[in-house]
Amino acid sequence: MPLVHTLYAAYAAWHDILLKFPKAERYSLGETISRRLLETIELILGAASTADAAEKLKHLREASAKLDTLKLLVRLAKDCRCLPNQHYLDMESRLHEAGKMIGGWLKSIG
Repeated sequence: MPLVHTLYAAYAAWHDILLKFPKAERYSLGETISRRLLETIELILGAASTADAAEKLKHLREASAKLDTLKLLVRLAKDCRCLPNQHYLDMESRLHEAGKMIGGWLKSIG
């Protein structure tokens, strides 16, 4: 499933970035971003595994909201100088791509 692969790659990239994150923010902002990414992956897997359209829609809407929060947190990490600009651009691109996929899936459901 392409969306899961996109989010998986985003988490793998984030994991490498987190190792270089400033210690003062690693266990607050850094871990929050990690958790949100994992929660988004769980929601997408939940949406993929159910045949019930209402439940699928619920999972996708939650995933979309978490992804919006993730984008904001990643931008905050950049603005707090925890995240170099190149890493920010990489993560933003990955999250934007995932957002387009979720949006397309939501449109296809109704």
